[in-house]
Amino acid sequence: MTVAAMEPAHDMIVVADHVHTCSDAGTVDALLVQGGTVAAVGAHVALRAAAPHARTLDLRGSTITPGLTDAHAHLTEWAFARREVDLSAAPSPAAAGAQVARHAAALSDAHASGEWIRGRGWNPHAWETHPHRAMLDAYVPDRPVALQSHDMHALWANSAALRVAGIDAGTPDPDGGTIVRDATGEPTGLLLEWAGRMVTQHIAVPTLADAAAAMREAQAELHTFGITGVHSFPGIHLTDPDPLSVLQTLRDAGELRLRILQHMALDDLDDAIAAGVSSGDRDDWIRAGAVKMFLDGALGSRTAWMREPYEDGSGCGMRTMDPDHFRAVVRRAADHGIACTVHAIGDAAVCMALDVLGDPAVRVNAMPHRIEHLQCCPVERLGDAARLGIVCSMQPSHLMTDWTIADRHWGEHRSRGTYAFGSLLRSGTILAFGSDVPVEPVDPRRGLAAAVHRQDLTGAPSDGWHPAQRIAPADALWGYTVGPARAAGLASPAGSLAPGAVADFAAWDHDPCTTDMILDMRCTATALAGVLVHAS
Repeated sequence: MTVAAMEPAHDMIVVADHVHTCSDAGTVDALLVQGGTVAAVGAHVALRAAAPHARTLDLRGSTITPGLTDAHAHLTEWAFARREVDLSAAPSPAAAGAQVARHAAALSDAHASGEWIRGRGWNPHAWETHPHRAMLDAYVPDRPVALQSHDMHALWANSAALRVAGIDAGTPDPDGGTIVRDATGEPTGLLLEWAGRMVTQHIAVPTLADAAAAMREAQAELHTFGITGVHSFPGIHLTDPDPLSVLQTLRDAGELRLRILQHMALDDLDDAIAAGVSSGDRDDWIRAGAVKMFLDGALGSRTAWMREPYEDGSGCGMRTMDPDHFRAVVRRAADHGIACTVHAIGDAAVCMALDVLGDPAVRVNAMPHRIEHLQCCPVERLGDAARLGIVCSMQPSHLMTDWTIADRHWGEHRSRGTYAFGSLLRSGTILAFGSDVPVEPVDPRRGLAAAVHRQDLTGAPSDGWHPAQRIAPADALWGYTVGPARAAGLASPAGSLAPGAVADFAAWDHDPCTTDMILDMRCTATALAGVLVHAS
């Protein structure tokens, strides 16, 4: 749908079966929108009497919520990932290799024989054998292949890609990464954490025009899920072009249809300070976020940093940032008005993040510090984030694929503090929910369902995994609306449909606060500033 302007020319009353305002106004059946802003909420009859000449957007038969915000998305990386081969359903390394070969054969003849083949989504926990470069060489021997794992913390490369990167038996492991080797010392093609960048840095950088085109396609898909805002993180393995430049290109062309909080990579901190950038700068469409850091790896690759060894005795995972360096960066950023957002999955990483970010001396007025993922938190520390004013940015859909792995690698006791939405919410923690796309699908219904039911897509476990940590549907919705607004440093009524809020909303064919069909409900309309950007 083409949108000529982002503000409606006339007053408009939006009417539906239910309008969840996510505010003290509660649930009503109509909104009065004036100049792209919610002017009043209440009964349809009363609003019509107050604004008799306003046009009507009739969405009866649906339920309206505030537009959703995905609070953790690698936006530019996902925009390109949508064009790559998806290996999430591959049942084995051999099947993945065959799929990559078909993808390579289907590419245009315009692609040179040396063009990289990229893919993502393979899940080693679904395979009985470990991926190896030879398994890819058998299908694609002459073109470099780089395949991101499901959790984006491992890269699987063929021999051609290793040759381009200059990786052989004599190549040392990089800081914060591991080149997996066989018994003879030869690289297997599996590269963990920062070792993956040794390969991906050799892949040609997409042009700004190509990135903008990919982003247009991506934002259109987001609208079909009721998403009107994104907290955008730097790419993990696709670091160029600069996400802010891509977004500004769309903004300059009048084509940006998302409200963006753009976080920065640690490597960009010095430039941001030199330019005088602070968290919260810019406007309602693109705002400067926090500086992103990594304290550990991931559960699936057993690189999440734990206080005690994994259940199989394989070690305590991987710390990816020196504690003293972390403290120094947080202090320096805070001194220049820049908040920090920290990847912490294992309990050791979470504890360090709480201790450092919770120091009153490093608070930033414009925006709270936040911990990304916070997957495993010691139960005795589940109240600390609220007490210290730290936002917990979590991705509930990870639970669907992680619960069995968490039990296997971390054990039942540590799993009691894993994805502990209920305990965190009851302690007063601000929860901001997202997808971590392209690690998981962008579909927010998966996150809502996981937070409410704590089950995977098969409905297991039947009573929910650690059911005391389930939260109510309205609280899960809050995690996609008001929670991200607070995480972005925005005061009430941001994130809601209360009077004074921007008229960003989504309409659903089932009520997300009452239905048992969260995964099946459909977004029928999405609006920004009262203008429809999606309708079905």
